[in-house]
Amino acid sequence: MSSSKPGSSGTDALALAVRYTRARVRSAHEVLAYLHRRGIPPRTARRAVASAQALGVVDDRACARLWAGQWARQGYAAAAIRQKLSTKGLETRVVDAAVATLDEAEDDRARARLLIDARLRRGWAPRERLARWLAARGFDAEVIEHTLPHDEE
Repeated sequence: MSSSKPGSSGTDALALAVRYTRARVRSAHEVLAYLHRRGIPPRTARRAVASAQALGVVDDRACARLWAGQWARQGYAAAAIRQKLSTKGLETRVVDAAVATLDEAEDDRARARLLIDARLRRGWAPRERLARWLAARGFDAEVIEHTLPHDEE
């Protein structure tokens, strides 16, 4: 029995899901959205994602840990990392577990300090500009105040 839609069988949908995950790490939510965009019926798409998870091709926990680590290395605060992971469609418990691998308070201060030092070496001297830039990366006011150099009087 053949369907008129390409990829509408469970096997075809699973093959699409596996192929989609080859490019980079993807969450189950992303794979499901991709299959929907490709015209896969919702029930078939959910089964394909479940099969991909069973094969270990799709793993939300691994995705969350990898993305959290990447964003931490890029200098984002734990709060910003938490928000970014949530927008990826990951469950709260998965996000919490990934962010818990980061020592939030100490790592936020250390990341902010590294970012500030790098910017100061490049000549970013205005304190207000540094503060706005850190806030845009998700650092809270306490961390910013604690890590920014104070103007000499």
